[in-house]
Parts: sequence; structure tokens; C-alpha cells
Amino acid sequence: MKATLRSNTGLLFICAVLLILTARCKKNEPAETPPEPDEPKPTARFTYTVPDQSKFLTYEFKSTATNFKSLLWQFGDDSTSVEANPKHTYRFPGKYLVRLTSRNGQGYTAAMEVNLNIVDPTFDPTKIGENYMRTVGGTFSVNREGTQGPDTREGSNKLIDGDTKTKYLQSEFDGTLRCTYELKEPKVVGAYTLTSADDANDRDPRFWILQGSHDGIEYADLHTVTSCPWAPNNDRGSTKIFHFDNFVAYKFYRIYFKANRGSRLFQMAEWTINKKQP
Repeated sequence: MKATLRSNTGLLFICAVLLILTARCKKNEPAETPPEPDEPKPTARFTYTVPDQSKFLTYEFKSTATNFKSLLWQFGDDSTSVEANPKHTYRFPGKYLVRLTSRNGQGYTAAMEVNLNIVDPTFDPTKIGENYMRTVGGTFSVNREGTQGPDTREGSNKLIDGDTKTKYLQSEFDGTLRCTYELKEPKVVGAYTLTSADDANDRDPRFWILQGSHDGIEYADLHTVTSCPWAPNNDRGSTKIFHFDNFVAYKFYRIYFKANRGSRLFQMAEWTINKKQP
């Protein structure tokens, strides 16, 4: 009887120790955290209007995004906003990529992009402003002069003399002709003209680049033409107007003639650089 009691007591003691150890182990284990439910995924939508056509550079944007915690607008001109319905005024006409990005609290994002083409409603492609070669003045030069010098009958100065009946003729044309005008003061040029000469049309340029520079050393490309704008026949003495977007006042403007219609001679009656509109 005593042996049985001792045996039961010992068994009870062992069980108690096991229970204590089990409880301690469970106490030290981290509690399970229930998974965080997914938030609804964000969407990105917006509309835009121009409230006043006389102020065509000012746009009002309205977000219709959903399920977001934050918004980011990028207007395509290095400007941003975090407002829901921002108003933005662009400095210049041009093409801009507008992007709206929405983000929820878990980092999921959505985006929408729209390309804006902002055009001045008063712009007239048939007109240009003043010719800065006349109103401002400056110095003209070419890297390939005619055989008789700049002031002769077909010398380089005929290219800017204001007379579309005269012309500049350059022999042995090799696609490296650069004509440069240094203004007395920097101006924003947004248009230029070229007038074809009165002789063989295979001397007309068909590929050129208009460039601008602050120092006459480093040039930025402003406008490129890769096909001849003059008809092969009966288009002699014809003036073509070229408009382009430029909002920088350069002191140097250079036209780089890279190809003509195949002749070893190059000719052009007149070149002007202009304000974009009157």
C-alpha cells in the first residue's frame, strides 16, 4: 500500500513538472498575428479643361481616382502637385506629357498619362515677326566663301542683303556649309525664311539644321528639314516660312546645310531669322 502511494505521488510530481514546462514554453512563443487584409487597389483617372481660351496656357485638372491615400501630378514641365484638383499654368506652348499617379496605404500604385499639345489659338502660320538681321543687326559669316569674296555678285553677303533677286553661290558643295549670324544682342528666334534662287533646282538645299548658341562654340539644334520644300520646276525665287518652338534668347544663329539635290554647286537667294509672330 505504501509502495503504491509513493509510486502515485512520484507520477503526480512528474506530471506537474511537465505541465509547468509546457506552460512556460507556450508563454515564450510569440502570439500569432492575423494577416492584414488587402486594401482595395487604387485607380488613376482625371479630366482637364481650359476655362478661359484667352488664357490658353492655364489648365484645370480634376482627379477621379479611387482607393488612394496620396496623389502625385507631373505636368511635363518639371512641375508637380499633390492636390486632388490642381490648376497649372504653362509658360510656353508646346507638347507636354501629364501623368497622375495614385497610391494606397499598402504601396500599390496606378497611373494615367495624357499628351497635351498646347497651341496659341491666335497663331497664324502664314505670318512671321520682324527680321532680327535688320532690326537688331550683327555680323554674318560663312565657313565656305565663294571664289570672289563675300561682297561680289554671288558672294555670301547676298544671302542676307534683303534682295530676293540676288543669290549666294558656293562651288564644290560637300555638305559642310555653315552660315552664321551673330546678333548684337540675344533674341528669341521662332521662325526663319529661305528663298530659292533663280537657277538650276538641283542646287536647292534639301537637308539642313537651324541651330542656336550663346557663345558661338556650343550649338543646340532648333529646327531640322530633311526634304526639299521647293518644287522641282517653276519654284524659283519662292520664299518658304519655317516656324519652330524656341523660348531661349540666343546670340548666335547658324544654318547648317548638309545636302542639296545633287549638284556640286549650292545656291540660295535669301535667309532671314525672325520673331515667331508679328
